[in-house]
Amino acid sequence: MKDSNFVFDNVIDLAGYLEHRLENPTPLKIQKTLYFLWAFYSATYGNIQYDSDDKNEFDLQDGVYPPELFEPDFEAWRYGPVINKVYAAYKGNEIKELNTKEIENKMSTGKTEKKEILLFIINLVNQINEVNDFGLVQRSHKDKAWKDARATDKKMIPKAIKDNYIYYLAEK
Repeated sequence: MKDSNFVFDNVIDLAGYLEHRLENPTPLKIQKTLYFLWAFYSATYGNIQYDSDDKNEFDLQDGVYPPELFEPDFEAWRYGPVINKVYAAYKGNEIKELNTKEIENKMSTGKTEKKEILLFIINLVNQINEVNDFGLVQRSHKDKAWKDARATDKKMIPKAIKDNYIYYLAEK
């Protein structure tokens, strides 16, 4: 197993899996799904505090989850968070649909974590399938990280997205 701080070293792979899992995989829905997956993963699995007796480096043995689902590179676009390279890949027909077995092979985690993370992804995608594209846009527009980024020139959304979702999950 390779060392990684990410479950997916390439977010395009996850976008390909979403193409397979979403009932209506529009570019907008894929972008918002990536955003919510990253935020909820970071606030849950990515927020696990390991004891000092645990491995200092993520060698990804059973029981250790990478801190992030993928490298977050979200920009605050008009209709919500967007990863520009996913947008470009989708526009250029470069996203290859991946089934469950194919995406498992792309994950940088142990066998136990793969199953757990795939269940997490599937459960969240099932919930997202129940919301239309602009319902997802409206929900993403409520996030402080998106609002703050929209107010800047660079429009890059910081990893502080995670903090919004830690708070959100604590309220539930």
